Amino acid sequence: MNFLSSALNLISVNTIPYTFKEKIVDPSSSSYPENRSIWTIYDGINPKNESPVSIFEFSLKDPKTYKNTQLAKNCFKKLKLVKFPGILGVLDFIENDSFLYIISERITPLAQYLQNHTDRISKDAKLYGIYNITKALAFINTKANCLHGSLDISSSIFVNAQGEWKLFGFELLTNLSSDPDQPIYRLSGDLPGFDENLPPEVAEGGADAIRGAPFKFDAYRLGVFVVSLFSTTDFHSPYIHKGRNVLSAQERAKLPRPLTSLVTKLIAQHQSRITAEDFARDSEDYFVSNKLVKFSHVLDEIRFENQASKLTFFKDEMGEYIEGDLPPGFLDYKVLPEVIEQYNLVVNQKPTVNTTPEDHASRQEATSVLLNHILKLSSGLPADRFSKIIKPIIFTSFSVSDRAIRLILLKYLPEFRDRLTDVEVQTKVFINLLTGLQDTNFLIRETTLTSITSIIEKVSVKQVNQDLLKMLAKLQMDPKPSIRTNTLILIINISGKIYSNSRNSVVITALAKSLRDTFTPCKLAALSGFERLIETFSLEEICSKILGQLAVSLMDPKSFKVRQESKRIFDLYLDSVEKHAASLPQDEEDQDAEEKEFYKASAIVPDNIENTVPEPRSSLSIGWSVVNRLVASDVNPVKGTLEKAVNTSTPDLTRTSSPHTAQQASHGWDEALDDDGQWEDQDGLTELMIDATVPRFGSSTILKAKSQPVPRTSISDSNKKSRHILSSGKKQPGSTLKLDLEVEPEDDSWGDEW
Repeated sequence: MNFLSSALNLISVNTIPYTFKEKIVDPSSSSYPENRSIWTIYDGINPKNESPVSIFEFSLKDPKTYKNTQLAKNCFKKLKLVKFPGILGVLDFIENDSFLYIISERITPLAQYLQNHTDRISKDAKLYGIYNITKALAFINTKANCLHGSLDISSSIFVNAQGEWKLFGFELLTNLSSDPDQPIYRLSGDLPGFDENLPPEVAEGGADAIRGAPFKFDAYRLGVFVVSLFSTTDFHSPYIHKGRNVLSAQERAKLPRPLTSLVTKLIAQHQSRITAEDFARDSEDYFVSNKLVKFSHVLDEIRFENQASKLTFFKDEMGEYIEGDLPPGFLDYKVLPEVIEQYNLVVNQKPTVNTTPEDHASRQEATSVLLNHILKLSSGLPADRFSKIIKPIIFTSFSVSDRAIRLILLKYLPEFRDRLTDVEVQTKVFINLLTGLQDTNFLIRETTLTSITSIIEKVSVKQVNQDLLKMLAKLQMDPKPSIRTNTLILIINISGKIYSNSRNSVVITALAKSLRDTFTPCKLAALSGFERLIETFSLEEICSKILGQLAVSLMDPKSFKVRQESKRIFDLYLDSVEKHAASLPQDEEDQDAEEKEFYKASAIVPDNIENTVPEPRSSLSIGWSVVNRLVASDVNPVKGTLEKAVNTSTPDLTRTSSPHTAQQASHGWDEALDDDGQWEDQDGLTELMIDATVPRFGSSTILKAKSQPVPRTSISDSNKKSRHILSSGKKQPGSTLKLDLEVEPEDDSWGDEW
């Protein structure tokens, strides 16, 4: 059987120029309300314009549906003849030897619609639907002189995309004056569910009892339909009205009070029962006071108004209608297309030579108001429809310099951001969005800044680093405090997109700058950023760059909360440093280990080293005095690489050479030292007393210098000594080092401030 069904579906696809999609009603199902239909209904697509349609299919060859063939043919024929706004809108009829097809606007069976949207179908929405069905039924009875015969919630009423209820179910439709077949009498027994909720006279006397007052039969069905809408929320099973000609107390309590008496008359006994036309006339005032009914009338009439009247309505009056509970699809498909059409007319209107500044201002105001309506109403659109009709408006509007339009776009950006792809944000939104950060109006700058946060995930890393960071660096100096605060918050949020080689430097600089801001919330935001990003900073950065910044805030003069938070954040960072320090080894490093290693590797010490090398003063250090004596001793026990290194070492460029000291150097360092390790005053120079263990850089020992009295020497004595040296004919000693040194004045790097 499944194979046969698939084969029939394949034939269907190949015989009509429409694309079949999901099946929404299967009459072979045993469940309600599908088992009340004789039509198989599919969602479909019209390939010519990709518009959605619904496809009603009836198989003329299927033995299971053979008994319903005359019902389907009657519906197929009568639907071509009866046209009315409240009746299902048909686009195409297709008939062949195997199937009947009715192609209509995209619809949903009312029972499914009510079940799927229970929470969104308000009392006003139900009244709006009842009003449409009543109007359609009254038209069929009075204007077309036809009896509908099968009004029921299960299979004869559908809801289109605009949320409008449409009457269908023409299987028993009978023209009372010119229909020779009279299907209401001949075929009613074959229609599924016809025997449910019949008026008492028909239930007792059969279909022939309809002949006396056929329109009252439709009126009774209408009354039961209204009662069922308000009396139950379970539309998975048929509603059975058990009171026959009266309403139960429960049914009366759930009906709207103005309709109670009229609905009672619809289901009254045959003689006193009113018709659908009577019900429509007597309830007109109540229905037109309904907001949805009134709004629908206005939209239908506004199409025939002039441009100025349309603009006035959309600018000044429409706002009161679109608030509150509206049925699904009403705003998206009925109201929104009208607003978009008006928006396009205003935007494409070119100024003329007669256009005044007032006209231009009015046009800008209308554009912004209409755009606000469009973005508000489009929130419920499906993705494909949003992409097709709303995205082009958004992208075009972002390139407009009007501030009112920009504010509206920024207001709704968080709502439609998820509908935009990353490429669309990067190429059509972000570039234009950045211009708002340079606007002279602070409201535009601030709103732009907060809006960027909502789309930052879709912005590329390159755009963040090359475009956005430059703007944010300037905004940190903005005169408005809230902008400076929001700037820092955005920097913290985008820190993950900053290039890794400069990320921490940029973030620390920004946080430190805000930490010195005069605005307390900005300081607190900076402290929050330090806490949030603590795991991203290295210990070196914490010690050298962050702890000092936090320490300044510990004495903030304006805010106790800042001082309190600074202390807490400072302790967090300090704890991380102390934890790392606790893991380091606690043994002290030998400061002269490098010297000892060098000495062991370079010196060959004889057995009698104890006789030639004095004992060092400290057990932790060999000391320079030991090395001096080893090198300068007449009986030099040190040979090898140490001696070579000493003999070829570079002379001390910081010392002032003299002939006398040069001679001393040729004889060794021990001749210039007395028994106490001091330089002898052989030339009238200042004597220095040097400790025997002068360290290398970083040694724990300390260099000690003691100033000795300097003998007064006249300039003439110095000149005489110099002439004596020159007259001796001896060649003056000089440095063997040839260095081209340029001495520049020292710079302390602090400028003129120090």
